[in-house]
Amino acid sequence: MRCVFLFHGVNIPQPNWVPGLTRQGFGGESKDGEIGEFQLLKAALRERPEYIIVGEIRGAEAYVLFQAMATGHCAYSTVHADSVPSLVHRLENKPIDIPRVLLPALEACVIQIQTRINGRRVRRAKQVVEIVGIDPNSMEIITNEVFRWDVNTDDFIFSGKSYVLEKIMVKINFSQEEMRRELRTRKRILEWMVLNDIRKADQVSQIITEYYVRPKEILARVDGLR
Repeated sequence: MRCVFLFHGVNIPQPNWVPGLTRQGFGGESKDGEIGEFQLLKAALRERPEYIIVGEIRGAEAYVLFQAMATGHCAYSTVHADSVPSLVHRLENKPIDIPRVLLPALEACVIQIQTRINGRRVRRAKQVVEIVGIDPNSMEIITNEVFRWDVNTDDFIFSGKSYVLEKIMVKINFSQEEMRRELRTRKRILEWMVLNDIRKADQVSQIITEYYVRPKEILARVDGLR
C-alpha cells in the first residue's frame, strides 16, 4: 500500500519510507528552486497513492488535495475551524482559495472540540457532517449532520441518515441489514482494541489489515476463541 504523508514532522512509523523535503529558493527574495508543500504534494500524486494524509492545509497545497479527492483518491487532513460554515469560509478564502465547485469532493468532516467533563479536560467529536452537494439555485453548500455529541449524556446521537453510507452500500452491493451488521462488527473490533490497550500505530494497522484479509480469524480473537 502506497501512502503519502505531508507533515511538518512525521512521527508515524512507516517501513520503506521515502522522505521529501521543502526548501527555500535561491538568491534572496527570488523563488527560483523553491520546493514547497504544493510542489511535494503535486509530485506525490504521480506515485499513484492509495491514501493522502496532509497534517494541516493552510495554502496552495489544498487545491492539489481537493483535485486528488475529486479524481477518486482517499484523502484526510485537518483545518482550524469551529463549524462547517467557518470551514467553508476558510477553504474559499485566501490563502487557501478553493473554488466552491470543488467542495463536494470533501464527503465528510468531523468537528472536534476540547471541553471539560467531571473536571477533566477531554477532546470530543462535536459533529460528523457530510457535504452532500451544492444547491443549483442558491449555490449554497448542502450538508447532512450524521452524528452530534450530546453534552448532557456524553454520548453520540445518530441522525438516522448517511448519504456516504448509502453510496458505499451501492458500491459494494450491500443491503441495509448487511451494512448495519458490518458496522456493528467493526465497532466490536474497535472496542476490543481499546479494552486490550491496542493503541500504537503499527498494532492498529496490523489489526485492520488482518480484518480485511482474514476477518474470521480477527473475529475469533475478539470473541476470545484464540
